[in-house]
Amino acid sequence: MKKWFLCLAIILGISRTLKADDADAAWKKQMENKIDALTQELEKAKLSPSETAPSEGTTPLAPLSVSPYSFGPAAGKVYSVDKGISIGGYGELIYENFTHSHADSALAGDETQPRSAELNLARWVMYLGYRFTDKIFFNSELEIEAANSSKSGEAEAEFAYLDFALSKPFGLRVGELLAPVGLTNEYHEPTVFHGVLRPDVESYLIPTTWHENGAGYYGQFGPFAYRGYVMAGLRAASDENMGQDGFQADIGLQEGRQEGSRSRAHDLAYVQRLDYIGIPGWLFGGSVFTGNAGQGDMTPSAVRIDAPLTLWETHLRGEYKGWEMRALYTQTTIGGVGEINQANGFTGNQSVGQYLWGGYVEVAYNILDLLAPASKQYVSPFFRYERYNTQGTVPEGYSSDPANDRRVYTMGVSYKPIPRVVLKADYQVRNSHGGGGVNQFNLGTGYEF
Repeated sequence: MKKWFLCLAIILGISRTLKADDADAAWKKQMENKIDALTQELEKAKLSPSETAPSEGTTPLAPLSVSPYSFGPAAGKVYSVDKGISIGGYGELIYENFTHSHADSALAGDETQPRSAELNLARWVMYLGYRFTDKIFFNSELEIEAANSSKSGEAEAEFAYLDFALSKPFGLRVGELLAPVGLTNEYHEPTVFHGVLRPDVESYLIPTTWHENGAGYYGQFGPFAYRGYVMAGLRAASDENMGQDGFQADIGLQEGRQEGSRSRAHDLAYVQRLDYIGIPGWLFGGSVFTGNAGQGDMTPSAVRIDAPLTLWETHLRGEYKGWEMRALYTQTTIGGVGEINQANGFTGNQSVGQYLWGGYVEVAYNILDLLAPASKQYVSPFFRYERYNTQGTVPEGYSSDPANDRRVYTMGVSYKPIPRVVLKADYQVRNSHGGGGVNQFNLGTGYEF
């Protein structure tokens, strides 16, 4: 509207001036040029009313030459801006209610302490990105977990990297990166997965959210998308000074993440992922992560830990006429577990697993696709079955705990009044070969922008 008034004022001014004095032809020509420029800008605004016109002296950059494949909708926001800063974020509030007050599985908390219902601001996240040129980007995520770092919460950078989008088949990234493993680690915004809580398999066997310092390549060639990074490896031994708990019998690899904080790089790791994305709405693929988790740590008898580790997983995700499906299977083998146990002080059935395995299958259906096809809202009941064992085998001289061979059944519903806001409810039945497990009822709300 201001541009229309400005244009009208210029036209009126010119008309009066021309009536008063027709001699200044150069000035007249200059003002006509300005009117032409304003007219073109207004026409552009009418054709694209939802787009902001570029600032004076700036030019919109070319479209991104390589797919930013591997980010959720808010995390990848920087790739869709013309130039400059992008801001996004997500958050989730979670309520958990347990069937009894003492947990006999670390899955539901410290098994030695009473466990009552909890209401937790689980995550509050801000994304900040900057597009320098048509090929150079910066992207970052700052996350606050559990609201308050003076209690059980923490603040951390989950990724912060430079991206050089050289061509469609090939780009480079360097900085703190998300490990391209599984279905949830790179797509962990609450609006893009079912269930109030992330799958156990993608928490303990694939330690979501898994982020680490490194560098690598990515790209898309035909129907295939791929990423390969060299990163600081996992760290199997505990280190109290660094807040590092290391690998554990019940929660597997989760506390082996170094999370980009003065990460030990004595042993580097390599991760490669390949996905087939040639069928609209579907993804098929897998990844392999391999490296040594010893990181130069020593046992109490001054023996250097040698812990070669290989993790692989295969996954599927798809949508068809209101139906959604996810499936994932993963295995990990770890060497030098006896040395890891000695370093961490584990005895008996506390041993870290030499072999960890697990998987899940999930099915969901948007009932509004059948009942109200024109609706933009979304109501999807879902069911997920998980089976996994964090102590598939253990070294000689140790025993496995049957409580770590588990099954989890999750039944619930996700409701989206708009695509970027979700309300969730589910009930989880947990059991194990050891007879333990604590069932729980969960409520959650999440958003992304």
